[in-house]
Amino acid sequence: LSASRKRQFCHLVESTARECGEYAHTRYWQGGLLTNAHIQLGAGVRLPDLLVFLSSLNNVFEPHVAIRDAAKMNIPTVGVVDTNCNPCLITYPIPGNDDSPTAMELYCKLFRMTIIRAKDMRRQTEVFQELR
Repeated sequence: LSASRKRQFCHLVESTARECGEYAHTRYWQGGLLTNAHIQLGAGVRLPDLLVFLSSLNNVFEPHVAIRDAAKMNIPTVGVVDTNCNPCLITYPIPGNDDSPTAMELYCKLFRMTIIRAKDMRRQTEVFQELR
């Protein structure tokens, strides 16, 4: 699940997730969406395996609420962390500029390539396992 609250990058984040066959959340994140998923979304909802934050701050320069929720639920997180935010709750922080359009395009391109390659490797492994 890719997440970002910066308006100027919403389209980029959503299109990157769509190209990978994954999901994106670029709107207001209601606190407790992960911790109370069975109540808010109903039974049988599967939590994400990983959260990718392309900006770890929300629009008012506070830490994204989903970072705290993911830490409570032990969901690993990958996040681009600028100098103005605390990387403590992010599992795999990536130091970098999250304000530059060029940098965000690079991050999205790298995440897209990595996700697509990992899915291809998983498919190849499954096919190999079936042949055995």
